[in-house]
Amino acid sequence: MSRPVVIGVDESGVTALPASLRDRLAGMDIIIAAPRFHDGLPGGPDILDWPTPFSSIFNIINNNSKKSLALLTTGDPMWFGAGASLVSELGPEGFEVIPAVSGMQMAAARLGWPLAGCEVVSVHGRPANSLISHLHPRARLLVIAQDGASPAQLAELLTKHGYGDAMLHVLAHLGGEAESRIDGRAESWTHSRVPDFHIIGIACPDAVAATPGHAAPDATFETDGKLTKRDARASALAKLAPFPGAVLWDVGTGSGAIAIDFLRSARFGRAFAIDRSEAQLGRATANAARHGVTGLVPVAGDVGDVLAGDIGAGLPRPDAVFIGGGLAQPVIEAAQAALRPGGVLVAHAVTIESETGLIAAWQQSGGDLTRLSVQHADPVGGFHGWRPLMPVTQWCWHKKVDGA
Repeated sequence: MSRPVVIGVDESGVTALPASLRDRLAGMDIIIAAPRFHDGLPGGPDILDWPTPFSSIFNIINNNSKKSLALLTTGDPMWFGAGASLVSELGPEGFEVIPAVSGMQMAAARLGWPLAGCEVVSVHGRPANSLISHLHPRARLLVIAQDGASPAQLAELLTKHGYGDAMLHVLAHLGGEAESRIDGRAESWTHSRVPDFHIIGIACPDAVAATPGHAAPDATFETDGKLTKRDARASALAKLAPFPGAVLWDVGTGSGAIAIDFLRSARFGRAFAIDRSEAQLGRATANAARHGVTGLVPVAGDVGDVLAGDIGAGLPRPDAVFIGGGLAQPVIEAAQAALRPGGVLVAHAVTIESETGLIAAWQQSGGDLTRLSVQHADPVGGFHGWRPLMPVTQWCWHKKVDGA
């Protein structure tokens, strides 16, 4: 099988490639490239557009396994490019990559922002509100746009969420003859459309209204009244220890608050929200969209049935499990068995009955048992007094790396 080569091209096009690469392209049987790169391609090879859907590219590769094949992409194929999808299917040895300078590097250079201090966000093929979870004071974001309407959409989103003073820098056709730049504040943005091919630099202001912090305020969640309150949620999250790419099972998810806050701290992570109530799963999904997190996957069904049945077996093994509802010994045992070595289980109980089961699990498996008691100052006539919330019993258990 001939190994495909993936070549990065900047806005200057194929003619700007080194002579050695142009000679190599001339000897190919097939070249796959976007129409805007067709000018300058050598005669001889068959020229194909990138297929739609993208996954069809693997059929083309397999059907032409005995032919030499070149795929032209923008910039660095391994930086939010086709390379990630190719490597997942073909493996790192299945193709050759020759990168060009990425659009992110060029955008950072134009803006004078050290690339190491920037965060790259993509809204290409993703909801625009996924930007929300990346916002914080003094953030420097480089955003891969969906199309020419993206800057106006993001400006409106920024303003709605208290970032109206953020500066937007739309950098189009970087490195090409048609390179252009548009700058403006989010709350006064007036450019309804810009060139489709662009990167958006967003400079967040030094100060904004109160940010969500480690655990978002209770009022930001739609709920039927059942919600892990912010202080208890913050304690649970500290022990669940989210990290990039982590997988959470949120058992008895309710409004999804734990899963959502977990995902806010676990970029590229996934949270499987398990609940018997379709209404609760709908709230959790809506709350995830409201907070701009992706990766929440609703799983409908009775908690015990899900964890013990084929659905649970089909879920990826979790790095962390939170049990906020459906607390029972079979559920706990199924969660313990499913956890990856080194994973953590955190469970909350607020009723005497659920606390009894939680204490029994602690006595059997060990771990840390904690009673959380929170009081808030509330008006009492013309004065103030302490109003307690229901105490929460919290159990935290770590699975040993050797699986014990």
